[in-house]
Amino acid sequence: MTYAEVVARFLDKVAAIKATNPAYRQPGDGSDGTCDCIGLLIGAIRRMGLKWTGIHGSNWAARKELVKLEKTNNPNDLCLGDVVLKAYAPGEKGYGLPDRYKKGGKYYNGDLNDYYHAGTVTQVNPLRITHMSSKMTVDTKQGKWLYHGKLKILVNAADDTPTPTPTPTPTPEPEPVPTTGSKAIVVAENGLPVKMRQYPSTSCRTYDKMPVGTEVTIVSPGEEWAQINGGRRKGWYMMAKFLDVVGDGKGKY
Repeated sequence: MTYAEVVARFLDKVAAIKATNPAYRQPGDGSDGTCDCIGLLIGAIRRMGLKWTGIHGSNWAARKELVKLEKTNNPNDLCLGDVVLKAYAPGEKGYGLPDRYKKGGKYYNGDLNDYYHAGTVTQVNPLRITHMSSKMTVDTKQGKWLYHGKLKILVNAADDTPTPTPTPTPTPEPEPVPTTGSKAIVVAENGLPVKMRQYPSTSCRTYDKMPVGTEVTIVSPGEEWAQINGGRRKGWYMMAKFLDVVGDGKGKY
């Protein structure tokens, strides 16, 4: 059975629980007319004939039952059958992470978010997130559902590996490379004028000073020194770390 077929079975069981219009109760899994948020997922898994082996809780699910937990604010990253979670960060109002997930706790894994609510993506276009709150609810916007992942038990039940929805990665613009004729700005963290020398060496006693912010022209770029034209000096040298052609003001080209 493919992962897509496993997910279809899972969502069918979610819909079956939703159709019973269960009352909210912790912990409920839809088997007795009651359900809570993580119980909706657990109940669907049990109706598939699979076994939920861990704690009845969304914090357990986030840490132990998901193949990969990721944060996103892009609804296009959400896939059919994904578990989605809302979370409080430490210090936020409503934060109540149980001690077993905190540092020193039995299930501490470095993640201190309190995943307080869980649901599942039952449709992607348009988006539908089904979850049990005070009643069975369907959200059509991502909102605070900022975390998502795939249920490990569904992935293990499939004969193939699910392909995640690719997230386009913007191609960074290449930084300007200093060449002959490039314009550069003299920079220095202390704001003081920078020495330019007749020869590419700090031992060269013959030097002049160039104020920060002065524009110069690169005659010959180099790893440590660049030959420049600027002010009253033509063809003298300045250390590359004091020259900025990138525009970030940090020098070294």
